[in-house]
Amino acid sequence: MSDLNTPLSILGGITAQTFLEEYWQKKPLLIRAGLVDFTVPLDADELAGMAMEEEVESRIVIENGLTPWEMRQGPFTEDTFATLPEKEWTLLVQAVDHWVPEVQSLKEQFQFLPSWRLDDVMISYATEGGSVGPHYDQYDVFLVQVAGKRRWQVLSPDQYQDSAIPNIQLHILDNFPVDPNMDWELEAGDILYLPPNFAHNGRALDSECMTYSIGFRAPSIQEALTGVRDKLCEVDNPKDRFAPPETAARQHSAHISKDDIANLQSQLARLINQPDMLAQWLGETMSESKYPEYLVPFNQQELDTAFEHAIQGKTFIRPGDARICYYLLEDLESNNSVQIFCNGESLVVNADLAIFIQAICDQTEFDFSGLDLTQDPELEPLLRFLLRQQGVIELVANEED
Repeated sequence: MSDLNTPLSILGGITAQTFLEEYWQKKPLLIRAGLVDFTVPLDADELAGMAMEEEVESRIVIENGLTPWEMRQGPFTEDTFATLPEKEWTLLVQAVDHWVPEVQSLKEQFQFLPSWRLDDVMISYATEGGSVGPHYDQYDVFLVQVAGKRRWQVLSPDQYQDSAIPNIQLHILDNFPVDPNMDWELEAGDILYLPPNFAHNGRALDSECMTYSIGFRAPSIQEALTGVRDKLCEVDNPKDRFAPPETAARQHSAHISKDDIANLQSQLARLINQPDMLAQWLGETMSESKYPEYLVPFNQQELDTAFEHAIQGKTFIRPGDARICYYLLEDLESNNSVQIFCNGESLVVNADLAIFIQAICDQTEFDFSGLDLTQDPELEPLLRFLLRQQGVIELVANEED
């Protein structure tokens, strides 16, 4: 992560430290002209073209369609766009960073936050009056205005009731006030940060309105509990039973005493008290590829070729949809090691390679010809792991795709 006390243009000149202390998961922040030196890689027609592809996740929301707040799922056709009304509709395309590498440069500007929590970049294009209705998200989001103007009206969690319009596909609040106290107009280059559960209603003020939404994943505690349970149950120990000792607190043979419950709590806490296991679940879960079906596995020959190209000095990049994170382990002999997670899989290597892993996470383009593979016997397996998991890919191959 960058120096937390360095002013950041993406935050309007405030430091990451100030942002984390005063705004992150606490209150909204309007950032005027926070987006600088960013060339918009897609125009409206190109975004619509993406929405016609079978593998791209897309939606259209029409406020006054065949039904109120009609939602259509892609892929779409040219006829779809030709028959849309002139105003008050929005096209949303999910995970554009997965398909358009140029969007990665925007994501990289948020390295002051945990990269393993960053989900994807969704692009919304709206005609005049276009909106997806007042709603709330259960995660942090940066709403980056890249073209046109959009009006955002915002409510804090204590200012609204979670009551939705019935009989529609979207969860749209039915009690959003006309004049909330947080009301801003964003122009191209402006950014609005919203913490979880802050209700918001965005409406395009002109045609050609384009907004990038950068969201940060937040699994529910129930999801975490289910995932950790599954991880714990991967190895069955039939001798590990709940068999509480007899207690004087039992009032009757059918009575479950507080001592029994305390013993059960203690046994469950013992199971959960495994930081390395929790880290493995968290790392594997948060590094899972959004679209694993498109990660075509290498055969051994392809992996060997990619490795040879890497050490020969051909240019490799970290693609925008690669999810990489790591965790420092400590074994019983106090010899540190590091577990790296990449697109849902993991590898444990010597902790001396943490600097190399950090470089992979911080940079986007690589020349591996200077690597001394003799300096650490685990360096080659680590590079091969990253190649196999497509955490780094050859630039030429990426352009051909």
